[in-house]
Amino acid sequence: MKKAVFLILCLDILALIYGASTLSISAYEARIYFEDESLLSFIAHAGTAFLGQNDFGLRAPFILLHFLSCILLYLLALKYTKTSKDAFYSLLLFILLPGCVASALLVNEASYVIFLSLCILCAYEYDKKWLFYALLCLCVFIDRSFILLYLSFLCFALYQKKGLLFSFSLALLVISLAFYGFDTSGRPRGYFLDTLGIFMACFSPLVFVYFFYVIYRLAFKPQKPLLWFIMSVSFILCLLVSIRQKLYLEDFLPFCVICTPLLVANLMSSYRVRLPKLRLKYNIFIQCALIFLLVCYAGIIFNKTFYYVMKNPKKHFAYNYHGAKELALELKKRGIYAIKTGPNTQIRLKFYGINSSDKLFLQEKQNAKEADFSVSLAKFKQYYKIVP
Repeated sequence: MKKAVFLILCLDILALIYGASTLSISAYEARIYFEDESLLSFIAHAGTAFLGQNDFGLRAPFILLHFLSCILLYLLALKYTKTSKDAFYSLLLFILLPGCVASALLVNEASYVIFLSLCILCAYEYDKKWLFYALLCLCVFIDRSFILLYLSFLCFALYQKKGLLFSFSLALLVISLAFYGFDTSGRPRGYFLDTLGIFMACFSPLVFVYFFYVIYRLAFKPQKPLLWFIMSVSFILCLLVSIRQKLYLEDFLPFCVICTPLLVANLMSSYRVRLPKLRLKYNIFIQCALIFLLVCYAGIIFNKTFYYVMKNPKKHFAYNYHGAKELALELKKRGIYAIKTGPNTQIRLKFYGINSSDKLFLQEKQNAKEADFSVSLAKFKQYYKIVP
């Protein structure tokens, strides 16, 4: 089974490296890189410092964090599942989840939130108490998302009647709320269905339905594991708050996607207690979910191929992550290293060595076929004109 784990991790890393090579820096990522002084910006700069200021250098640290998270999730799954094969299935599900693929490819907080959360859970499950409490304290200074983790541990400690863990979690929760605050402003605006839609996109519809089913099913069982508290507290609080305001779902989703061991453990437990003749609906569900996840995974990695069949390229889910690198290369071929354009394009071009200028201006032609532009900029003059 170790060989299978090693093989799937290698294939995943190779696919992510290819996926990263097809992306350009977005305006949002460029602002983080050039203007922020956050941990996220530091991680991005660390990658480009070692590997050069290019797309691979920008995204390599997040791919590395994803790789380490996969190893930790497999170790965590060994504590929750009955066999090493089930732990492998948990890892496979984690790798294929669209939300996890996105966290590995994009500059985002979810990558290190997932990694640190798995470190904390592994330290707890493997009874490394000093490391567990040290990591809990450290995360207060890392990100506001860990407020949810502290709340989950608070509920778990109350349920298990663990006085020390309850006191520690309560203290860290209060400190985090005092330090970061918790925005409750706004009026009901109907973001509830939007939130459910994003959850479905990050899990895939079938897996999300089973995720909700596991929360409901284990709620009525006398023994509830720690992962159930994490996934249920995160999900329920997310839905409640989304009724009133729009959420930054990267604050909630990391604590849901790390619960794949619990999903697989419950699925395989229900599967094995039934006779082979009664497993048909489970086989259909597993096969359909796996096929859907594989299609989504391939769609994210090879996302540029969608431009060949789309009439309106701006509806492409990764439209904001394409074009800038190709545009910079075309400008450099013409000996242009400084040009004036729109603010979003300007900061993206800056990452590729194209600075701002008051002498040359780049304008997009109104009749440009953006679908072709998104795939290739070989016919540069057809889409852009340079104005002195």
